[in-house]
Amino acid sequence: MSFRRIIFWAHLVVGVATGLVIFALAFTGVMLTYEMQIKAAFDPRVAPAAGQTQTLSADEILKIAQPAFPGQTATLNFYNDASRPVSVSAGRHEAKLINQYDGSFIVDESNPTEGFFGLMENIHRNLAMGFDSAGGDIVKISNVAFLFIILSGIYLWLPKKWKWPFLKQKIFFLKMPTSKARDLNWHHVFSFWVLIPLLAVVGSGAVLSYQWANDLVFSVAGLQAPMGRGQGKGMWARSTGGGASNMPVEQLVSYQTILDKAKGVESDWKTISIIVPDTDQAKSVDILIDTGNGKQVSTQQTITYDRESGDVTSIKGPDEMASPTQALKRYIRFLHTGEVYGVIGQTLAGIASLACLFLVWTGFALAWRRLISPLFRPKAKPSLKAHS
Repeated sequence: MSFRRIIFWAHLVVGVATGLVIFALAFTGVMLTYEMQIKAAFDPRVAPAAGQTQTLSADEILKIAQPAFPGQTATLNFYNDASRPVSVSAGRHEAKLINQYDGSFIVDESNPTEGFFGLMENIHRNLAMGFDSAGGDIVKISNVAFLFIILSGIYLWLPKKWKWPFLKQKIFFLKMPTSKARDLNWHHVFSFWVLIPLLAVVGSGAVLSYQWANDLVFSVAGLQAPMGRGQGKGMWARSTGGGASNMPVEQLVSYQTILDKAKGVESDWKTISIIVPDTDQAKSVDILIDTGNGKQVSTQQTITYDRESGDVTSIKGPDEMASPTQALKRYIRFLHTGEVYGVIGQTLAGIASLACLFLVWTGFALAWRRLISPLFRPKAKPSLKAHS
């Protein structure tokens, strides 16, 4: 048996064995494509009361927010969209919303899309069987199996003859004489056009699935791989503080003044976050300015302001805000969803997931014709001449 034939049968067997799980991952991937934007559209909104013209200051909001997360590094997030409430967070999953007009906590934080996206994420991560379940293991195995299917598929896609009549059948949708030829044409064409985003999504999924894959990627990059999952406390949500000032608190530059200064740094800012120092008398405060979607390192910078003078003491661009290990970890995490490249990246990831549905369908159809259909064909009757 030739090497190409060995690869073909491995590709077919692994595809049939994991196809249904891959289909589920691709389907939920399509459903989750614009999760961030859809959720944001249904998030709570606030508006000033009749006759009200001003919001509460950052200092007033801070006094309201501080008791919400005692003993934790809290972050106040202000949005350029004035209809969005201020969010106070301590980590990735712990957040409360405050109405910046009246200072009230928004108790009803339920988003009508939460249930749907929660279900899609659970299926995508563990087939809705729960954290650290057999479903999670099946998903991890299928991620790595899918990566093998893609890599072996690249080898099998390569035409035996590099001539246009053969090549165009692998690049363009053509009218084919039989359904088998059509499925093969679709299988080749879909895989060709989504190869790069599909490799990015599936490859990053494999790295997120297993520590050994994570170690391999970081080793190739010449970095020490982080062990285990992060604690979700926010990569840069750590206040430097700069020590305690000898000045009375009331003489220090207010957080509102510093916030106003930060708003003038980038005209197209989307979010400005005040990383609250550990003490009221901290000499400095760190401000995170984000002009992107919150997932793109390249759109973020941290500016440290002196609270005694209000001057800027340091500016950290994307390359300085995190160690190379942290930056790569974050990149892989959001490469899987495409969010690291904004809406364009999300769209490409969604298209790759959609194309994957057709790849699984045509793959099953081709496998059925090769493996199952022959079992139902009537056997040819022996010729009379053969017995004469």
